[in-house]
Amino acid sequence: MSSEKSGKRKPSARISRKRERSRQEILAAARAILREGGVEAVTLGSVAGSLGLTKQALYHYFPSKEALVRNLVVTLLDEEVGVLVDAVEREESDARVLDALIRAFYRHYIGRLDAFRAVYCQSQLYPAPAAILDADVLRDEINPRTRGLFDMLETRLAKSSASKVERARKRRLAYTAWLAALGLLTMLGVADATRDALVHTDEDLLDTLAGVFDSAAGS
Repeated sequence: MSSEKSGKRKPSARISRKRERSRQEILAAARAILREGGVEAVTLGSVAGSLGLTKQALYHYFPSKEALVRNLVVTLLDEEVGVLVDAVEREESDARVLDALIRAFYRHYIGRLDAFRAVYCQSQLYPAPAAILDADVLRDEINPRTRGLFDMLETRLAKSSASKVERARKRRLAYTAWLAALGLLTMLGVADATRDALVHTDEDLLDTLAGVFDSAAGS
């Protein structure tokens, strides 16, 4: 059925751009609230108030707090993947790409642990089906973003003549390096929340992680 017959008309390009600008302004306001008060402070009411809008006005873009936070988390993950991809591309030595990955992950989140918690701690805080990142979001939005990063790492780590088994091993190594960086930030987040500093300095821990994975990548 055509749009004319159904009575529904596709929004013009100008209207679509305006809607997207408004959507990005709402997400920017949500990020500012996230920095100040954590993910619990991000509500439709708090975001609407910061923008001088009514709560009902936000329903046009995000029908619930869960939808708002879900979109915020996807935006934050987009930024993370972009930072990591850029770090890997800029690293000239194939033998040091995991070093670059670990350090880029650390630098990206160490000054914004609020964003790290929003992205990686929601599944621990909210059991299904209330989880922010449900199976559909993971399958359709998150996994495609991270798959490209690990495709790149696999290509950088494995020689062109490498067997399928060897390429799989290198990809697994890259994923483990990312997990190690995530674990380090998790512990730093705990230390920050409890005001109980870790025994080792951040730099020592980064050097150790990077050394371990650089050695494994070259073996």
